[in-house]
Amino acid sequence: LWNVGLDYLHGTGHGVGSYLNVHEGPQSISPKAVEAAAIEAGMILSDEPGYYEDGEFGIRIENLVLVVPASTKHNCKGKGFLTFEALTLVPMQQKLIDVSLLTATELEWLNHYHAMCRDKVGQELEKQGKQGVLEWLKRETSVMTRLE
Repeated sequence: LWNVGLDYLHGTGHGVGSYLNVHEGPQSISPKAVEAAAIEAGMILSDEPGYYEDGEFGIRIENLVLVVPASTKHNCKGKGFLTFEALTLVPMQQKLIDVSLLTATELEWLNHYHAMCRDKVGQELEKQGKQGVLEWLKRETSVMTRLE
């Protein structure tokens, strides 16, 4: 969105905790965050980017993620880096994705996420003998490519 001068004007994520508050902290990824705690390994956050045009439409993808140490080529001053590991494994609706708008990195991420959904959820579906649902999962997580 920023590449074309747009922003979604809401928080990207918030803590998920034990008190059933929808936006439970203390951690938050939001321009509106007041006294948010630093994000640390082991925290669970929502990850919910989206975009809305007032009175027209809106779209949002929402998952839960676990904060984990990142494996990087360099470790500047030994401070380490963090990344997110997906906890919610639900396929993204492929017919709503215009692959031509994705960068190569975004498409690679999407295909990796769908492979995780297929592998982890698929194993459980096989154990439960839910063949019809497994076939649906395989179809909905198939590799997406650009038409050349």
